[in-house]
Amino acid sequence: MRRLRGLILVAAMTLAAATAHAGILTFNALDPGDNATMRASWLAAAGIVSPQHLVDFEAGFVAGDNLSGVTGLFPAGLVFTDTSGADQAIVRSGAGVIHGSNPVGTFSLTHNELAFLELDFSASPIDYLGFLDIDQAGTTGIAVLEDASSVPFSFETTGVGGNSAEFFGLFRNDRARIVLVKLDASGDGLWGIDNIEYGTAAPPAVPEPGSLLLLGTALVGLSRAWQKRRP
Repeated sequence: MRRLRGLILVAAMTLAAATAHAGILTFNALDPGDNATMRASWLAAAGIVSPQHLVDFEAGFVAGDNLSGVTGLFPAGLVFTDTSGADQAIVRSGAGVIHGSNPVGTFSLTHNELAFLELDFSASPIDYLGFLDIDQAGTTGIAVLEDASSVPFSFETTGVGGNSAEFFGLFRNDRARIVLVKLDASGDGLWGIDNIEYGTAAPPAVPEPGSLLLLGTALVGLSRAWQKRRP
């Protein structure tokens, strides 16, 4: 009887775990020296070795290019849009050009730190997104999902000069895929973003509805067998 009760408990816990929602995961490096470790954690959570797509602005762009609202430039239909009214997402180059901080490599994309710099993935919704945040101590954001829900998030960094780029990553986990990310880096006038990595991962190992039904049926059977064996 004890063994039967144990089986029922294990089955119930399995069913609960299969239907639980853990939500979107975030990965926030607080120092450039922590970038590699935090990125590795992000890759592991998404279950990938390397991202499908990378945008690093090192080829095909020159300083001064305005990429806001321009389509057809990036893999899987990614579009950057400045919704602040200035309509400017500018590629910049040069030491200290991002309010005292340096681009990653030669070029980085910069924005005016007003709401919002949008990353639009609606052409091909994604499971994960990672990037390097340059010269911004605090950023808030909103991830808009395929099911029309939205998830707020925030991240803090410490680098505000020189090579200050710090990693931030999102993974949708068991939520719907991401169609839009809106970043609001309100602050001192200019910040940057670079090494943008994104794509889709293999679906998590979640039981199909048929498997859940079978598990539920097994629970009922175990319960009835236990009742029959009771004195």
